Amino acid sequence: MRIKLPKATQVGIGGGISFISNFRKAIAPFGHQIVEDGDYDLLFISGATLCDRETYLHAKENGKFIILRVDNILEDSKNRNTGMPRMEEFAKDSDVVVYQSEWAKKLLTPHCGEGQVIYNGIDTDIFHPSKKEKDWEGIRIFYSKYGRGEGKNFNVVQYFFREYCLERDDATLVLVGRFADEIQKINHPFEFHQDEDFQYLGVVDDPHRLAEIIRTCDVALLPYFSDACSNTVLEAQACGLPVIYDHSGGTPEIVDYGEMLDGRLPRDLTVGVAMGKKKNFNFEEWKEKWGLEKMGREYHKVFEILSKGQQDRVTE
Repeated sequence: MRIKLPKATQVGIGGGISFISNFRKAIAPFGHQIVEDGDYDLLFISGATLCDRETYLHAKENGKFIILRVDNILEDSKNRNTGMPRMEEFAKDSDVVVYQSEWAKKLLTPHCGEGQVIYNGIDTDIFHPSKKEKDWEGIRIFYSKYGRGEGKNFNVVQYFFREYCLERDDATLVLVGRFADEIQKINHPFEFHQDEDFQYLGVVDDPHRLAEIIRTCDVALLPYFSDACSNTVLEAQACGLPVIYDHSGGTPEIVDYGEMLDGRLPRDLTVGVAMGKKKNFNFEEWKEKWGLEKMGREYHKVFEILSKGQQDRVTE
């Protein structure tokens, strides 16, 4: 099948762009062809904000199959009040709507209609545990934030780490991603005032480098609020890190080992409990569940059903 994938040539890290790279690799074994120009069979909209209306209308008017992948309610502030109307318009004429988690499906079915859940897959050739023994002392806690939305809950991370350091002095907070423009002002955006040990490594656009950084840590602190299916949560687990996470969104569906951040335990015990669950981690079993191979098979099945004109089977 010839698949038109808007923004297919973009590279980097962060939400939709990471998915595009993973999607291309996941479906490659099945012989599908990603096309930029010319004729195509199917328009795959990996996110409503990643496809312009002209491209969508061309597919609709020319009788092409359309798949829309959705994850969350689109924020008006980022999309000039056009995000949700665009998503709803695209969904109305899509042959298949793909939700990124059961939580996303429940949230967005009133806007986008019935659909199928296909979780994101992770490139385990890049994100995998280290084969080296730990060569650092103390506890290294990983946090990453590429979106500027409040839902990444960095304020929760700040308070968590402050409180942890009141009890223990063995931790370093490793920060990656986009924060305030004043990032170079020591302690300004991070607001640590008790000699807490943290490292800010900036924006890391190379997934190989990001994986190396994650593997230098012991636990991931990723209390994202209402994320549908966080690539970062999956990437951290793939690298062998247990995840401390928020109870909301689709994250509880994808955390196989870690600890929910709910305030019942002191911060140092929360870290200890999460790290204790790492002993149950089997990378090969995890890869079968969350690797690109499974995601590729699930999308290929949808493509096959569409090509046979059996759209009603997709959500069965």
